[in-house]
Amino acid sequence: MDLLDRFRGCFLGLAVGDALGMPTEGYTAQEIREKFGIVSEMVAAPQGHFHSGLMAGQFTDDTEETLLLAESIIESSGFSPEGFVGKLTAWGTAWTLDERLNRGVGFVTRSAVESMIAGTPWQQSGLSIPTCGAAMRTAPIGLLYHPDINVVKSYADLQSLPTHASATARAGAVAVAVGVALSAAGLPKELVFRNAASQASRLDAEFAERLLWVASLLDLPPEDALSLIRTSPLAMETVPAAFYCFLKFEPKDALIAAASSGGDTDSIASIAGSLFGAFIGASWIPESWLAALEDKERIEDAALGIYRLFSSVCH
Repeated sequence: MDLLDRFRGCFLGLAVGDALGMPTEGYTAQEIREKFGIVSEMVAAPQGHFHSGLMAGQFTDDTEETLLLAESIIESSGFSPEGFVGKLTAWGTAWTLDERLNRGVGFVTRSAVESMIAGTPWQQSGLSIPTCGAAMRTAPIGLLYHPDINVVKSYADLQSLPTHASATARAGAVAVAVGVALSAAGLPKELVFRNAASQASRLDAEFAERLLWVASLLDLPPEDALSLIRTSPLAMETVPAAFYCFLKFEPKDALIAAASSGGDTDSIASIAGSLFGAFIGASWIPESWLAALEDKERIEDAALGIYRLFSSVCH
């Protein structure tokens, strides 16, 4: 398969998953069924929702942070913590001045970015709260460095530290980056999954055990499995839920299930979308999703930039 298609698929899969899950974020699975039915197309955030004002196909901070990471990598010709932190603080300064620009930034990322803006060095700004903010944005690391899993692990961990310093949050970031890397390399799903857990175990053994546990739930009805895994913004839940969707479903159905699962729907769907995109390219993404997707050109440019950097440097 064309490697550029895997890179495009990863970025576009992540963004459409984020946009599909955006309006349902924070509701329970039952509330989603009552308010939306089956979430199979892009819809606007409802009135009174914390994403209220975002239209169908618009994405959240999940995609924004992924693009900031990718664009910092492209500008620095490789991952640079200082380059990424520069992007984060410029972005944070913008939403400090205009709250509408923050797109649902989580407490941990918001606090860390505000701390860095105030002058705290990035090595000390991260919070020890185990949410999934570092995991949801780490896909570009997995793509660019996919031939060397040790580099993927190191840089996925390093990009986590400015905002998310807890071992569990860092393990979640490593699991997603390694999952994307091995998917891009063409490994079978089972090997992708087990190696992602193995690399994450070096940072948090309990997280890795919980991730591996989802394989035992594949014979259950999906709503029962996702109810057991749980879907809060904790990395211990969001990342296993996304890998469950990757293992259990075909790609379109995986994102619909993730967007309907309750809790941190946009993060679960975006991580699952990044895994599927790296695994099989972009051909599975429905045209109606792509037609509605915000800033598609910027997303494609990021994918192409990371691919060109891989071709010129990392290959």
